[in-house]
Amino acid sequence: MLLAIDTSTTVTGLALYTADGPLAECTWESRRNHTAQLLPQLDLLLRHSGATRNDLRAIGVALGPGSWSGLRVGLSTAKGIALAAGLPLLGVSTLEALAYQQRGNSAPIFPVIRLGRERYASAEFRCRNQLERRGSDQNYTLADLAAVVHERTLFCGDLDASFREQLTRLTDGRALFPPPAANLRRPAYLAELAWQRFQTGAHDDLTTLEPIYLGEAVKAKG
Repeated sequence: MLLAIDTSTTVTGLALYTADGPLAECTWESRRNHTAQLLPQLDLLLRHSGATRNDLRAIGVALGPGSWSGLRVGLSTAKGIALAAGLPLLGVSTLEALAYQQRGNSAPIFPVIRLGRERYASAEFRCRNQLERRGSDQNYTLADLAAVVHERTLFCGDLDASFREQLTRLTDGRALFPPPAANLRRPAYLAELAWQRFQTGAHDDLTTLEPIYLGEAVKAKG
């Protein structure tokens, strides 16, 4: 069984994945409470699934881009569990997991993570027979994102109403968006990508694996 942990943003997710596919997952709005909520929620997920930490065989973790503090909590938790139990650790790009969730779409896919200060992390993906990355992770403004749209393009991820309205206007309607429920970042897709790597015998180095930030830490107000 593989455990996947995603604390890339204020939306946190956990998933359990086996050879038969997803066993369980949970997603919730944790805001800045990753540290207080993550392990209790993991214990609850395991208990409801009839599993224990002894059943885990690998740990998958979202590497970002995303929130500085959130990513540190997720990666340190994943490393701690992996180290204590002697389990392989597999890091997965948050943008790749978001794009993988929308891979049935024939249009170019730009997953979006809000970095703060009106900046967004994104990268281009295409889906032919399988998901293909077409560029590295970039730190964009909204205008930068609009400038890369030359055809009908799917945007997914951190998309509030203002973002959708502005990008629709700036791209003359070429920006497409999933419905809200399909847009929710689901940790089971992250788990599936990590599981695919795990099945090949791949793993990452516990000491050198680091989050992907793309932006400076944003301090909370007040």
